[in-house]
Amino acid sequence: MNDMPYRYLNPPAAAPGNVAERFFGRLMSLMVWALLATMGVVFALSLLVWLVVMVVISLMASVFTGRPAAVTVLWRRYRDLTSSLARQRWPQGDRRASTTPRADATSATGAATPASAVQDVGWREVGPRASDAPSASPSHS
Repeated sequence: MNDMPYRYLNPPAAAPGNVAERFFGRLMSLMVWALLATMGVVFALSLLVWLVVMVVISLMASVFTGRPAAVTVLWRRYRDLTSSLARQRWPQGDRRASTTPRADATSATGAATPASAVQDVGWREVGPRASDAPSASPSHS
């Protein structure tokens, strides 16, 4: 059995006395993070530029064709959808009982009859039925 404690194992990073190795390790990690951050900023800016270009093209096309711009059509559909949903109300009555009896629904609504009420039963072993016994001939050809 090995009784060597972990503090005597080699550290996963550079040794504390090696200043150059620690410096280059930190420099490389900062360079990787800077690269990832730059890639994220370039991606976000390219999406923003593409969005602006497409909106301007859509608006200019609407001037020449006379049809509303795609941005305008989408905004109208969104406004119509949200205004129609805002006018709707939750139904206040006419709560029908569930067609599938569940334990929580039947106990809350009182829809359960004694025949369909959920009952806890004890555990028991269920053996195979006589009709489920394997036959001498295969069931498939």
